[in-house]
Amino acid sequence: MYLTKGSGGNGINTVYFVDTTDTVCGTNVGVGLPAPGVALPTSSLAYDPTQVATKGLVPYNMCVLKGFPQTLASTDTTFFPFGIWFANATTLYVAQEGDGINTFDPVSGKYSDAAAQTTAGIQKWVFNTTAGAWQLAYTLSAGLNLGVPYVVPGYPTGNNPSNNNLPWAPATDGVRNITGKLNHDGTVILYGITSTVSGNGDQGADPNKLVTITDSLKATTPGTETFTTLRTAGFGEVLRGVSFTPGSHRDDSDRKGDRDDD
Repeated sequence: MYLTKGSGGNGINTVYFVDTTDTVCGTNVGVGLPAPGVALPTSSLAYDPTQVATKGLVPYNMCVLKGFPQTLASTDTTFFPFGIWFANATTLYVAQEGDGINTFDPVSGKYSDAAAQTTAGIQKWVFNTTAGAWQLAYTLSAGLNLGVPYVVPGYPTGNNPSNNNLPWAPATDGVRNITGKLNHDGTVILYGITSTVSGNGDQGADPNKLVTITDSLKATTPGTETFTTLRTAGFGEVLRGVSFTPGSHRDDSDRKGDRDDD
């Protein structure tokens, strides 16, 4: 089981896995790789209820996936992971939701902090078998228009006097939940739900977007890929997740003239 922590000032913003052997975390000081072939647990974690308030659940069985950041969230200002999707055993796409800072520059007309981010979007991580660790290959962000306000019909216009006179209009700050699918031609189609910044006073409650991008699975450097928007939430709407319904997971590269899914 894999999970992320990407917000809040405590702990470490990173990618984790659950160590069902109860040995990897302790041996490697909370960092490691899942043991191959390990069965799922059949019982809950044993712990001393009298020590939960001071020590939590001991032994700890949640590990940082080796290669991912280990810096405390209180000092890390660039890594904010959210959804993850494995394209295969050695390729992991990690959504980066951005830092949520809504500083606005009236001269450029952009949320300047969001626009300047270089790690927000969808990151591609590749497992280095020699080093025995995951390594960041690149970040996909072209076409997200980070920090650029967009119009939502029916949404308030102008600035919000109750929130430092910041614009009501939202802008994309990064990507949250994601999913994807592999194509026969060696490409990967990724789908993501964007995060936002704005002056509405409730970060993350703005109408956001469903976006998509195609990536080459074997690529180790970014190409000319750009995100395109499939849907923008309307006034009073927020998109929270994206997934495939049963029977809809087909190969887009195989669509032309072929209806038998082979």
